[in-house]
Amino acid sequence: MVDQAVPVFMDEKSNTSSQYANVIQGIASAASHANLRPHLISEKSLDAVDFGELPYAVIVTGISLPFIQKTIASLRSHQRFAVLAGMDSEQFGHDVSCATPSRRVETQQLVNYLHRCAKSDIALVGFGRHSINDNFRYHAAMSAVTAWGKLLQERDVYLWDREPVECFDDFLRDHARYNAVICPNDIIAIHLIDYLMRRGIQVPHDLFVASFGGFSVGRYHKPSVTSMTMNMHSVGEQAYHAWRFIIKNESAQQTALKITVPGRILIRESTANMQVDNFENPATAPAFQDYFYHTPSIAVVVAIEYCLNQRDDIDMKIMQAVMESKSYEVIADELFISASTLRYRLNKIFADAKVRSRKEFEALIHDNLGEGNPFAGL
Repeated sequence: MVDQAVPVFMDEKSNTSSQYANVIQGIASAASHANLRPHLISEKSLDAVDFGELPYAVIVTGISLPFIQKTIASLRSHQRFAVLAGMDSEQFGHDVSCATPSRRVETQQLVNYLHRCAKSDIALVGFGRHSINDNFRYHAAMSAVTAWGKLLQERDVYLWDREPVECFDDFLRDHARYNAVICPNDIIAIHLIDYLMRRGIQVPHDLFVASFGGFSVGRYHKPSVTSMTMNMHSVGEQAYHAWRFIIKNESAQQTALKITVPGRILIRESTANMQVDNFENPATAPAFQDYFYHTPSIAVVVAIEYCLNQRDDIDMKIMQAVMESKSYEVIADELFISASTLRYRLNKIFADAKVRSRKEFEALIHDNLGEGNPFAGL
């Protein structure tokens, strides 16, 4: 592989996507500052790649889940690691890094915006049943609506398998229940708006419609589409920076990085160009006192946990000996420490465990970690 190249695996389906073209441009822009350039490796050439010649990490981008899964599996088999550009790494494993739009925050902001527009009866329409990105937005919308004190139920989500019109027909029968719709992207939103308006349902008069992507086609459609834009150029730049960091820092090679890139809402005609304040920050549910650490039975185990985490090897041997009912004199002799050192260490152990004596410590361990000596064999 040429030293001046940044390996970027990209599936064929992304070639016509302006969003993923922006990702590549972002990678190229950031790489140019180090006199590097992206070396695109297509889906068709995946089987011919000599993975042994690749650097420790590569960038992977695209919209085809099978391609991404296959690429990550091939990289793993050759002890190489992936930095995803444009997709969240969460579902691919602990060793995958990513730079991605902050889809969860974006979805919460869009929900907040519709609420500020007094549109609280929201349906999710056109979400792909097998789309990872759509599923992220679906769960984020559920969470955001709950934060406003409402519930988004399964009946409010209209999914499709092969054609979006499958769920458009279902939504048409129920549309009177809603005053706003969120679509997963501008393309679906355009199709839905046209579908509804041909059937006499006016957008935005009867329904507000909002979506994601910030596509140019949404800007020129009539009505123009309110959309949460995703800065995919910046996603590409950040994917490069993550890749470069992993390549240059040996310690980072054991760590998966996740960089999220914020978006912004483009308010347009499909929501009546309605301007509102204070929708950028996600709403939070009412705060309730968390009694976890205040519950006596839990607080006891938390104290044991804290105590264990403060101990060194000698302390652990002292606790083992205490639980074996050995005398302090025997413990000090066996561990080659003075009586004063033993007392000092025992006082620290007891204080961290929130007990006052050996008897209380022994009871604490038996009552919460079971009979016997849990430190035996250390």
